[in-house]
Amino acid sequence: MITSSPIHVLQVVPSLSRSAGVSQFVHNMSLGIDEHRVVFDYLHHATLNGKPLRDCTYDQELIAHGSRVYTVSYASAGLGRFIKEVEEFFVKHGREYDIVHCHMPNSAFCVLREAKRAGIEHRVLHSHLNSSSDNVLHRVRNAPLIAWGKRYATDGVACSDEAGKYLFGNKPFTVMKNGIVLSNFAYDDRSNASLRAEFCIGNSDPVIGSVGRFVKQKNFEFGVRVFAELKRCLPSAKWVILGTGDGTGRVRALADELGVGDSIIMPGVRVDVARFYSLFDAFFMPSLYEGLPVSAVEAQASGLRCVFSTGVPEESDITGSGRFVGLDRPSAEWVSALVDTLAQGRDDRAANKLALAGYSAETNAENLMDFYEGLLCGL
Repeated sequence: MITSSPIHVLQVVPSLSRSAGVSQFVHNMSLGIDEHRVVFDYLHHATLNGKPLRDCTYDQELIAHGSRVYTVSYASAGLGRFIKEVEEFFVKHGREYDIVHCHMPNSAFCVLREAKRAGIEHRVLHSHLNSSSDNVLHRVRNAPLIAWGKRYATDGVACSDEAGKYLFGNKPFTVMKNGIVLSNFAYDDRSNASLRAEFCIGNSDPVIGSVGRFVKQKNFEFGVRVFAELKRCLPSAKWVILGTGDGTGRVRALADELGVGDSIIMPGVRVDVARFYSLFDAFFMPSLYEGLPVSAVEAQASGLRCVFSTGVPEESDITGSGRFVGLDRPSAEWVSALVDTLAQGRDDRAANKLALAGYSAETNAENLMDFYEGLLCGL
């Protein structure tokens, strides 16, 4: 069903950072939507005192495309100020939207409450993770906020079954897969060669790759210890980690302490992240928890085989070529998985497998538009 005028949807996200999975999801969906059917605007809190807190974002790209991007102050720097600014936003702009799609369960108690007060009938809460925090105290703090926020949601969406059951329990929710533009991640010899030259990596040096923020959830310090053991088997191995965050210094210090600092490359956040999957020979994700990470889908689209922790849902292994290792297992088991994965090379049929499994941006943008139209039609 196509409405006579486009549906106006406000996407409420933590940030529009190019390194964050949530913003990658909404950006990928923006590439595939038909703007005669659905129009996106954005609200995020990655600013403080009027200054952006993230480099390398989608903000200006989306604005140039015609979307409006609104910001409020960072919640963790002052919850009262955040709540007040959210309230003011919905008083001013709430009547402009048919749907609010909130990707921030911790803040839904405020965001979706104000959306309801503004008269927005359809309020979607989206689960992207299977835990609220890697910090026990934060989980305790978040539990009542999330429970209260769900009271204001009219519909639930999740990136995977596990993420949905975590947030919504036995209540109904819709799985919306983290679709990507598959062709953007196809392996490319030129990208591999140019990036190896840029970072002085030998043509035959095995490269482990990771993409994610330097935060506790991603567990990169654990990864450094595994990588240090891997270097004993593969002395020329390199580990490239794309991302930024407060934990960068700790990871670098530990790498230097273990004598592998020269072999771990941290380029920060890059606009050409898709090219890096052609540099990687295997994808490494030792996370404490995940929902269904966009980066894992991107890696598989490039044909990479992945080594995941068991904190990553099994649904993430879409192509069936991944390995899962428990975080309580000895480093030798992780090293063995990485060595075996490197030896197998790329899966040439991976992109087709992803398309058949419904992980293209085009398919998921169509599903998302159908979902929004169904809400307005009461389906």
